[in-house]
Amino acid sequence: MIFVNLFLLFNILITGGSRAELTQQISCREYLDEAKEARANRKPLVEISILEEGIKSQCADSSIAYSQLSLCFLELADQSYSDRNQSSDDKRLEYFSKALEIANQAIQIDPNNVYGYERKSMAFAGLVDVQGLKQKVQLADSVRVNAEIALEIDPKNDRALHILGRWHYEVSQFGGVMRFFARLLFGTAPKATYEQALYYFERSLELQDFPVHHYWIGVTQLKLNNNESAESHFKYLLTLENKHHNDQFFKEQAKKELQKLN
Repeated sequence: MIFVNLFLLFNILITGGSRAELTQQISCREYLDEAKEARANRKPLVEISILEEGIKSQCADSSIAYSQLSLCFLELADQSYSDRNQSSDDKRLEYFSKALEIANQAIQIDPNNVYGYERKSMAFAGLVDVQGLKQKVQLADSVRVNAEIALEIDPKNDRALHILGRWHYEVSQFGGVMRFFARLLFGTAPKATYEQALYYFERSLELQDFPVHHYWIGVTQLKLNNNESAESHFKYLLTLENKHHNDQFFKEQAKKELQKLN
């Protein structure tokens, strides 16, 4: 990377180009490739450093770098698949807020960046998790809105479909107090059903055969009293290879659900 940058700088010096011309020629791809390698080696702070360096260099397609950087902060904040005590709620709030800020920057640069909206939706979902009751209601619909925008840009984005499924699942569980706040703030409680959650989860599964999709189909089927279908999905996901950081977590959760069913 250093060699490439020095070469470009030398080329501009001998051709009399300006710094503005230099920044137009540099692509973020070299930074993104190095960040991908750091991710593969499970070095999140190194990945963040590389992406921040690329953004500071004003590389031409920085919207992609911003959206990837947003994901890094989302993962730092999300302790769902490990020990939540590793990060305090204040720290998680800081990370989710940072992820939201960076996702907005990605969208500002490229309004059609599907990952920007996807990350923005995820950041709002994270903020819902660490905020108080009233704030949860205020932020919840932002999760849905941004996931729907991502889906408009890319109808085959399984993550956006999954987020919408989670939105319907979680909002369907709103208690009386949260529905009261929703009516107070918006005039009506949000409309969500387990059937709609299942629809989005199944669509996401059609695109990607991942344990996370099977798990959430399973728990939704339990809510709909379709125990046989739920059991089938829980058993099947146990046969899948672990490819993501949360796959083993969902396998452990599926085992717990199967124990309850038996």
